[in-house]
Amino acid sequence: MNGRYVLALVTAAAICVLALQRGGTANLNHRQQSSDDDLDEIEMRVSGFLRELINRSSDDAVDELLVGSPLERDEKKTTQLKDQVQASKKTYGEFLRQEQLELKRVGGSIIRAVYVLHCRRYPVIWRMTFYRATANGDWALVELRYDTDYDSLPSTRPAPALPL
Repeated sequence: MNGRYVLALVTAAAICVLALQRGGTANLNHRQQSSDDDLDEIEMRVSGFLRELINRSSDDAVDELLVGSPLERDEKKTTQLKDQVQASKKTYGEFLRQEQLELKRVGGSIIRAVYVLHCRRYPVIWRMTFYRATANGDWALVELRYDTDYDSLPSTRPAPALPL
């Protein structure tokens, strides 16, 4: 083969590889951006809920969090949750601040959020699972629990300590 011909083939192949990589990277960045938007949406929703618990009415916070959730339609469970949250203030003390421990995807249609609600007496762990049935659908809260099971917490880097 002619040396120029081989050089032309190698150059053309290198250009094709670079073009594919750039296109692939752009596509990956688009998917990552979409993923980040979803996580940002859930972060805002959960943070807003906990901020509402700290600053205002726990009943309003629960109502806002449950919008679009199958749990919203179960009036008995909703009332029970509101009563439990109100009672937890007596058990754990005044709600002081929140801290995100984990916010991650579990597959393409589930996001798990784990937060600490720092209270006067004990920290309370809030665990929430959000589900989206279709790519363009809304995220719905499908599981909500709070507890003091510190041993099951995800490992994270410690944040700087804030005075109470």
